[in-house]
Amino acid sequence: MSHATTPPWEFWICDGTSPRPLSIAMALMALAPVTAVHAQHASDDPLASANDAFGLTLGLESIGLYGPGGVRGFNPQSAGNVRIGGLYFDQQGALSNRVVEGSTIRIGVSEIGYAFPAPTGIVDYDLRHPGNGTPSATVVASAGPFQAHGLSVDGNLPLVSSALQLPMGASLQTSTQTAAGGANPGYTSTVANVGATPQWKPNDWLTVRGIFDWTQTTQIKTLPFVFTAGDYLPPGTPRGYYGQNWAEGRALAENFGGIVTARLSTHWALAAGMFRSIADLPVSYEDLYLNTLPNGSAQQFMVGNPEQRTASTSGEARLTGRFGTGSWRHDIVFLARGRDTLALYGGSDVVDVGAALIDQGVQVPQPAFTYTARTRDRTELWSAGIAYRAQWQGHGDFAFGIQRESYDKDVIFPGLPAARRTDRPLRAYGNAAVALGERVTTYAGYTQGLEDSGSVPNVAANRGTILPDARTWQMDAGLRYLMTSKLKLIAGVFEIEKPYFNFDTNNVDRQLGVQRAHGVELSLSGEVVRNLNVAVGALLGEVEIIGSNLRAEGVGTAAFGQPHVQGTLNADYKLPLWPALSVDVTVMHFGTSPASVDDVAQNPAQTVFLLGGRYRFKMWGATSTLRVQVQNATNFYFWNMGYSPGFSQFQPRSYFAYLTTDL
Repeated sequence: MSHATTPPWEFWICDGTSPRPLSIAMALMALAPVTAVHAQHASDDPLASANDAFGLTLGLESIGLYGPGGVRGFNPQSAGNVRIGGLYFDQQGALSNRVVEGSTIRIGVSEIGYAFPAPTGIVDYDLRHPGNGTPSATVVASAGPFQAHGLSVDGNLPLVSSALQLPMGASLQTSTQTAAGGANPGYTSTVANVGATPQWKPNDWLTVRGIFDWTQTTQIKTLPFVFTAGDYLPPGTPRGYYGQNWAEGRALAENFGGIVTARLSTHWALAAGMFRSIADLPVSYEDLYLNTLPNGSAQQFMVGNPEQRTASTSGEARLTGRFGTGSWRHDIVFLARGRDTLALYGGSDVVDVGAALIDQGVQVPQPAFTYTARTRDRTELWSAGIAYRAQWQGHGDFAFGIQRESYDKDVIFPGLPAARRTDRPLRAYGNAAVALGERVTTYAGYTQGLEDSGSVPNVAANRGTILPDARTWQMDAGLRYLMTSKLKLIAGVFEIEKPYFNFDTNNVDRQLGVQRAHGVELSLSGEVVRNLNVAVGALLGEVEIIGSNLRAEGVGTAAFGQPHVQGTLNADYKLPLWPALSVDVTVMHFGTSPASVDDVAQNPAQTVFLLGGRYRFKMWGATSTLRVQVQNATNFYFWNMGYSPGFSQFQPRSYFAYLTTDL
């Protein structure tokens, strides 16, 4: 396990460009109930709204193969590939449903015509819709999974008819979601959230939006992580609460900003946005079982972290000229975007609390942690570019563009001289879609990217060194086939390349090779037969590690945590005799995947079922929906993998219900 030389508490902070392991727990976390909702969403139907099976969040529901934390084996959020309404946004604090309707994963054919796409796809958030100028509200009461429960109220208040409206809301909940993804019994936290997205639209030429989002999480119970002493999985243990009662953290997520869209003339339009995103952990802990043996015995370490804080100011201004004659339309786009991110991390204290068994949960006294100075990490990334798009009605869509990037990173590591790295590359893209008839469209694209790789942790021989920024690229191609007017098939291939950083045998963190992801994606979405909607997605591929001497460095050729096969099935059937009632099933399958960096340990294939239903009715004249679901219906047992070869409990069978009412 190459990164086993790095203490886990360091690895969580300095993730760099390592591929994010695919995690059913992360997918389940998206499907779990949340009490933060949008106004007028009792009738949401994500399966009927989905254009593909690659990833959609709408209201309370998430479906599809990918999510904001994982696309094609990588994390688009850590790569900086997040947008709000198409505008560049460097997300640090989590966005709540107070301010967004949901998100769409844009890859393949859905990126065609999308100005300045990015490798590993784009997470595109949709701001809350203000309504039709009349007061409205949605109330949600939820219970489960496990000890979770909550209440939220969201509404839209017209201040000046439809010209000035105020979507806003608040929620309070007890959550069982954990940082590892999914829900676990006993690992509770208290989440308070308020937010608003005011809109001023005095005429058809100008729209101004604001974003105010505040989420405070307290009493966060700490989920233990298990690290084995060799290339094997931890032993099976009864699932339950094994945390330390005193290890309760706090977190604050804040997002503020504004967006202006304006038609300047018949041919020219402006879209601009500026955002401030903050993730602040004033208090946090880690509970680690290291060198775990096959019998479950381990050495337990508690980690205390001083305030870990990342704050970013980001934004984009885009000027678009649109011209056309006959069946042709031409767009010229001038763009400027960037971010300024300041992170304070490290300074943690690690205390050995003695030998332990991973399934005992014995309470230990709270250590007196002594913190040290933190690392100060500032990153600036600015770019300016120009793009051209040509649309030939009924025949094709063609686009290309180029950007000049300006990358600057300064790191002040305690006890070391300040380090700096700069880069000024050009980044280009081009894509096209061609209609082969009324039903078939082919597409192809090539995109270059630039990502921050982070800095080396203090346990490395080259501690404090800034890793080179990652120049990345992606190629993909495929076709979209309209099987019927309501059923669509998408099939494509892709290849992505990024640098691979890890520790060598001399304990030097450096680039050992490249990560190359390639595979085949399939999506089937729409209405198969009357009343039956589906979204079926599949990924057949792998993330390879390619280098000249990987085995000698303890690195395998298959990326940690990445299965060769991944699939999802979402299906919803409305009962013809009782149209107010529908039943649904979700199936998530992950194939066998490496559970150690050297590929010796393997996590077995995992298939999880979720069964549920919805009942739509009127309650005192208000449109309402009762939603129930059983997660992990078969109570399937496996270990959930983290970023480094660490393991955490996967949630057992759980139940939840929520009642949504539109007022």
